[in-house]
Amino acid sequence: MNTTPSGTIRLGTKAESLARLSSAVTKARVLPLHLVALPDWQCHRDRELDRITAQDWAGGPLIVRSSAAAEDSFSESMAGQFLSLQGLRGRDELARAIDDVFSSYGGPGPDDQVLVQPQLRDSWMSGVACSCHPSTGAPYYVVNWVESAATDAVTSGAEGKLHTWYGARYSSAARPPSAPIAGVLALLAELRALTAISALDIEFAVSDDDELILLQVRPLVVGGARIPEAQHHNALDAVAQAVAAGQQPDPEVPGRRAIYGVMPDWNPAEMIGLHPRPLALSLYRSLITDLTWAQARKRYGYRDLCGTPLLVDFAGLPYIDVRASAASLLPAGVPDAVAHKLVDHAVDTLAANPHLHDKLESQVVVSAHGLRTDTRMASLDVLDTAERSAFTDTLRALTDRLVMGDLVWRDLDQLRGLDSGPAFSGAAGVAQLVTRCVQFGTLPFAGLARAAFVATELLDDLVTEGVLQPADKAAFIASLDLVSSELRRSFATLDRDAFLKRYGHLRPGTYDILSPRYDEQPEVYFDWSAPREDVEPAPEFRLTGVQRLEIEQLIRAAGLSFGADELLEFAGSAIRGREQAKFEFTRVLSDVLVAVRQLGEQCGLDAADMSFVDIQAVTALTGNPCDDREFLCRAIEHSRERHDLGQLVSLPPLVTRPADVWSFRSQDTRPNFVTRGRAVGPVADIDAGDPPEGAIALIASADPGYDWLFARGIAGLVTAFGGVNSHMALRALETGVPAVIGVGESQFRRWTKVAGLDIDAASELVAVLT
Repeated sequence: MNTTPSGTIRLGTKAESLARLSSAVTKARVLPLHLVALPDWQCHRDRELDRITAQDWAGGPLIVRSSAAAEDSFSESMAGQFLSLQGLRGRDELARAIDDVFSSYGGPGPDDQVLVQPQLRDSWMSGVACSCHPSTGAPYYVVNWVESAATDAVTSGAEGKLHTWYGARYSSAARPPSAPIAGVLALLAELRALTAISALDIEFAVSDDDELILLQVRPLVVGGARIPEAQHHNALDAVAQAVAAGQQPDPEVPGRRAIYGVMPDWNPAEMIGLHPRPLALSLYRSLITDLTWAQARKRYGYRDLCGTPLLVDFAGLPYIDVRASAASLLPAGVPDAVAHKLVDHAVDTLAANPHLHDKLESQVVVSAHGLRTDTRMASLDVLDTAERSAFTDTLRALTDRLVMGDLVWRDLDQLRGLDSGPAFSGAAGVAQLVTRCVQFGTLPFAGLARAAFVATELLDDLVTEGVLQPADKAAFIASLDLVSSELRRSFATLDRDAFLKRYGHLRPGTYDILSPRYDEQPEVYFDWSAPREDVEPAPEFRLTGVQRLEIEQLIRAAGLSFGADELLEFAGSAIRGREQAKFEFTRVLSDVLVAVRQLGEQCGLDAADMSFVDIQAVTALTGNPCDDREFLCRAIEHSRERHDLGQLVSLPPLVTRPADVWSFRSQDTRPNFVTRGRAVGPVADIDAGDPPEGAIALIASADPGYDWLFARGIAGLVTAFGGVNSHMALRALETGVPAVIGVGESQFRRWTKVAGLDIDAASELVAVLT
């Protein structure tokens, strides 16, 4: 046994590490192995083959694995860089495979090796496990696995349904989801003790008789400083206490308990990300989720939740209060007793079906009367017949008011206030800009977003009933001539200065001061030297006589008062208005971010510094550079510390109970496929700077600042977050780009590392190109 002077086992190459651990590890078995060193292979090829084939395990299929000296070091893992070949039989196949694996090193050196083992054939699970978070080094056990006979299913990303489990490494409250995963955790703990290395990465398999097999162990290369487990525990404990407090009734909100999600309703994961910096988070709260969201819904006839924030943050991670959201989507006339039943039903349904966390409005709550509401109402078994009938009547009256009333037009008219008023400067000017943005921007936008949701639901009902085909809906959306179509047409026809004057305020991270505006780095987003493609004017959409008749019949059957033309007029106005409002209010928001950066520069602070300042702290500045700098530096230091700690906290997309804070299994995410088309191409990680032309563009969020992608000829689109009604889903539908919206963080990360994707939106399938 090769040990260090302290008695711990020293890790080396892949083969050396397994050989040294094989007789010491008790929580798993290491398969028999033969190490082939390059000098021995070059000088004594036949002798090495004789030694391998003489082993009693060499009669079955063999696997030849890389074991280069450059792999698995403390500074670089080079995982997956080199070749491994399996299913080998006979001396000739084995020799060719060893040659090929050595050749995959590029220029093999005297310290390089190849590892030969019997191929494991009787496994039902395989995976990768880490003894700390692989990105941050935070003290979590992280286990990824696939229930598959292929032992490289997780590492290749090409097969099987990926499962992921996180557990606080130090806490007994972190409960593994199954006996095999508990065994993996015990193995990790043993390996940490045997090697005296805290950060380890292992590959494992579970045989058909449930024996745990250790396939590889290596140091896990992570950046950043380690956090004391006690400090991490305190952070999680504070979050667990906050979640526990939400399990109690709230006198202001119906429902017995709260649960929290990153994607329901106003979807912070899509708009500001999972770990936003304090300025972005505070702006989102000030502009939308503290009060504006509830004011808009009250204006549109929904329950008054003013005074209840929609967003809570757990160690800086933003979550939507699902109880408050569900309550706010009830018509104002619903009695309290019925409201309690409906909110509890929504919360319980989402908790039992976490894959619906981005579909709260469309599949969990009933917030308007569509053309198929009776079908959805049938699932509300918490209501008796009389309550269900009364609730249906209330929804019907609210929907009639939305479609036939003037709320949409009033909000569109209110947007004009964004362009009025004097220019502002200084901290007081920032406060006035924020106030203007709320009053004339996000408040009407929030109302129009609610109307657009109802409109989209009505259109989807028409598709479900077969009156419209998916292509008809896409043609209707295209006929609205939304902002993205206007942008593409403007790019084709306007000169650079004129184009940037109109669209220069847009930025991919709408709330992020570090995200450059189009007019700050235009060459990053657009190529004016390339030939401009002509963009056809918006097509006209017309119903056929049969379609109009069928729509009228569906409307009458639903007991609604409007007609087919009124329905389409409302839908067009609401959807177009929402997109226009978003475009207009982000202009003021972008100006706010510019003003904040300038205030920081006056105090000798850059945009990165100011990203850690809460917007309330910015508006409290006095105008005295010395005093303001001291004030800002204190605020930045405090916020940076909290944000840095929050970066080391991992939570599930849906938090339903305090136990979820300590350990959780990643929830299934069912993505939303847009269009019926197909796109095949290489992946382009847009945030990493990959060129988008002809590629499947991958972006984390469905933020409107990514509209520039559609002017760059992308073949397809994938987002980690976002729902079927998100900004990018609408853009993809309008432009006919096949898209997969809201695939989830884990799947998104996997796909950024593959060569290409084949998106078949019609079949709702995505294949990895290898």
